[in-house]
Amino acid sequence: MKLATAYYPDYHPQAEWSRDFRLMREAGIECIRIAEFAWAKMEPEEGVYDWEWLDDSIRAAEAHGLSVILCTPTATPPIWLTERYPDVLPVGKNGRTIVHGARQQRCYSSDHYKHYSLRIVEEMGKRYGADPAVIGWQIDNEFGGETKYDYGDVSKKGFQAYLEAEFGDINALNERWGTAFWSQTYRRFDQIQLPAPIDCDVMMWPHPSLELAFRRFSSKVMTDFHRSQVETLRRYTKAPITTNAFMFNWGDNVDWAKLFDCSDVVGIDIYSSDEAEIAFYADACRSLLNRPFWVMEYGTGSAALPAEMDLMRSRGCEWFSLFKFRVFPWGQEQETAKGAMLAVTGDPLPGYGAVKRWADVRDVSPPPPRAQDSGIGVYYDFECAWTYEISKADPVDYFKYVHRTVYAGVYSKTSTVSVLFEPAAVSGVRTLLLPLQILHDDALEEALIAFVQGGGHLVATSDLFRRNRDNVYLSRVPAIFREVLGWQDSRFMDDVPELMASPIPVLAERAYGRGRMTIVRRDLDLEGWASLAKAGVQA
Repeated sequence: MKLATAYYPDYHPQAEWSRDFRLMREAGIECIRIAEFAWAKMEPEEGVYDWEWLDDSIRAAEAHGLSVILCTPTATPPIWLTERYPDVLPVGKNGRTIVHGARQQRCYSSDHYKHYSLRIVEEMGKRYGADPAVIGWQIDNEFGGETKYDYGDVSKKGFQAYLEAEFGDINALNERWGTAFWSQTYRRFDQIQLPAPIDCDVMMWPHPSLELAFRRFSSKVMTDFHRSQVETLRRYTKAPITTNAFMFNWGDNVDWAKLFDCSDVVGIDIYSSDEAEIAFYADACRSLLNRPFWVMEYGTGSAALPAEMDLMRSRGCEWFSLFKFRVFPWGQEQETAKGAMLAVTGDPLPGYGAVKRWADVRDVSPPPPRAQDSGIGVYYDFECAWTYEISKADPVDYFKYVHRTVYAGVYSKTSTVSVLFEPAAVSGVRTLLLPLQILHDDALEEALIAFVQGGGHLVATSDLFRRNRDNVYLSRVPAIFREVLGWQDSRFMDDVPELMASPIPVLAERAYGRGRMTIVRRDLDLEGWASLAKAGVQA
């Protein structure tokens, strides 16, 4: 596992670069990750570019034996752009415009934002795409972090166009969503509003089909924007391209499968001291593209940093980038000093010594054994997470349950768990844990039936396939219940309350083909998942 660090030549005086780069090399760091927030430095005025500082920083790093991961700066639109084109700015759920001075103050549906973003990306590609010192690219920064949903007029028009493309006919939308309820029937797509919070005396919320569709749209505009940058850069570089995904506990509002399907490698930012959580993200990143992954940011202030680095190394991390090398003396992150390797004075902090000692041991010792495949998979469905998030009568913290209960129940430091995001991936495990899969999906159902028939053990919670992808309850028993479990019960939905309340953890189980399927309580605890998974693997 090679080491990198986040560095900001746009913040630090050029006279200090040489000292910083020397200290990096002495600590075993081989690469700097730069420029993710430097749009105003690169393009201080519309169409006026200043590359000298970036050229100099890349050449200075190269002179010290450091390579570069170069980031596109589109997460921080410059003031000239937001002033000249106010439609670039997003609107919060409270109806107020998010003004310049934050980050991610951008509307993904704005044509002006997309145009100027791709222009700066193209200029960077032309200038640095073939630079031998640039060994990788990061697109933007933490998609869907600060601004997850945009409730402005530009976003509304984009959402309406998205729905028209999806449904084709407004009557089809009305039929599938059941908009006859409360006289919500639409005559035209441009009548559909965004699902902003409803201010009334008795708690009220938007139509659940509308809410799920808006979350789907909001993820899509981000993944489409990412793809457009990747496609632009590919015209100029052969270096690997990634982005830095966000931890789910800060919001799993971007579908990873769609975010990374155009990337060469999965990248992630991790800030956690929970060993099982760190391992969860490592397993998820490795599983997604079935190849080594990059950690783009990792907090340097952790007391257990060396052990956490070993854990990441054993689970397939290729590049491990520490955040950050130097303390910021100003700005919104000036109080994150404990996460830096150098103090504001430039003197090493404890994190620097921890990284250096780890690298010294790495360089003289054989690599630790790789964690072995456990044969267990945990399925993660973003749209099911969104469905439970928007539910008012039955809210469930999807990520917390999947990570802290299901994954933690089967976690072992010496073995990996596959975290799966798409139906095609389920055939690669022996035991599949499928928690909280409330939404039915034809492709997933077909894959699950084949999985069990072929010898796999499927363990699903009792809410399996209760609703369709429009967030509407099904009116008949899905095929997997009829074929695999042998259910012919027309009271499918009526059984939900007693299933949920049952004191027995295993509610139904049946052999099918060469495998078997188990239905468990939706609130099965950590120990229950551990015992079921172990039994499945041993079988």
